[in-house]
Amino acid sequence: MRILLIDDSREIRQLVAELLIRAGHEIVGQAADGRTGLEMALAQGPDLVITDWRMPVMDGLEVTRRIRAASPSLAILAFCSTSAAMVHDAFLQAGTDRCIDKRDIQALLAAVRAVEHARPDGE
Repeated sequence: MRILLIDDSREIRQLVAELLIRAGHEIVGQAADGRTGLEMALAQGPDLVITDWRMPVMDGLEVTRRIRAASPSLAILAFCSTSAAMVHDAFLQAGTDRCIDKRDIQALLAAVRAVEHARPDGE
């Protein structure tokens, strides 16, 4: 599965990329801010976008809204450093498929697997 990572933390992007590559996925891009991530998502056509919440230029909620408006079927996971219900609810209202706390990397990997298995082509 082709995945785009959007997170202002280079360390988080590198860790998640390494884990996803080991799981057999392709990282098609990494962005350190929301606007760049949005541009990459629209240009590269990934199967899945994983976005952070708080980032420079454009936050993850706005990235999610804009991606969802442009590409309604693209899978989007929010990977946030908070478990606050208010943030998770805001992401769900913005159009993300799921919001995962960054302290639970296993939940992220499980969500990626669920997205992969839900794809119509099974890739």
